[in-house]
Amino acid sequence: MRIVSTHQLDVPPKDKPLVEEPVKAHMDIPLYYMTERGPTPWNHSIFCAKVFAETILLTLNRLLSDSGLGMVHLGVYNPRMARKRDGTPITPKRWSNHSYGLAVDFKGVVDEYGKFEDIRGMDKFLLSKIEAECRGAVGKWGRKWEIVDEGDWLHLGIWKEG
Repeated sequence: MRIVSTHQLDVPPKDKPLVEEPVKAHMDIPLYYMTERGPTPWNHSIFCAKVFAETILLTLNRLLSDSGLGMVHLGVYNPRMARKRDGTPITPKRWSNHSYGLAVDFKGVVDEYGKFEDIRGMDKFLLSKIEAECRGAVGKWGRKWEIVDEGDWLHLGIWKEG
């Protein structure tokens, strides 16, 4: 995986938080964005905070590459307020960790034959390893991890507060 320093994105809203040490992560694995029609190839680098790239994304890249899998996600950087799985706002109101480039909603994997497995159908050992190694990688940076099972996806992130 290649991590390249970059600049803040000029996207709305104007009052969005800044991403700490913004980078573009060029992953070695195939990436897919989940649509209502299923996983769609997502041929982009990932804009995020450096700490996120060097912990969670690097862990996902290594583990999924070792297993010959691509990553399916529901989003990474998204400057918005925090909300619950059903879309209702979290109170008290705060920016989502996606707004800081510190989270990904991990939906599942695509194998070398194009078969999609959501997190419920994934190999349980691999999923447990992803969670454990993401926690460990974030902890080594002295940061607090945020891993939330949202039912249909796994929110993998880092708390902005440190």
